[in-house]
Amino acid sequence: MSSQSPKEGGGTGGSASESGNNPNGNGNSINGDASRDGDKIGRLTEEEKKQNHIASEQKRRTAIREGFDKLSHLVPGMEGQARSEATVLKATVNFLVAQLEKRRQLVMECDARGIPVDPQLRK
Repeated sequence: MSSQSPKEGGGTGGSASESGNNPNGNGNSINGDASRDGDKIGRLTEEEKKQNHIASEQKRRTAIREGFDKLSHLVPGMEGQARSEATVLKATVNFLVAQLEKRRQLVMECDARGIPVDPQLRK
């Protein structure tokens, strides 16, 4: 054991390489890169698989929540309201339908005035 203090890099926790670069310091890497028992290089334990699954699910939920937050900021009348995901989706659909109708009316007005319109806007 080293005579260095914990501040100097010594101590009982071991270095990052001694603990498999795992913040838990249990010698098992979350991503399976560290060696476990020699022959099991690259294989995840059941606990690591569970933790990876939990982390993936949290990331997925966060992405969905952020998407709904962005929609609620883009759709008029939704900002600052307590809302469910269903309410945000319904308001978004209503907003998009109204925008498409406005575009249709503008295209018709341009046609009536003889103003050329990009064919993609007619869809």
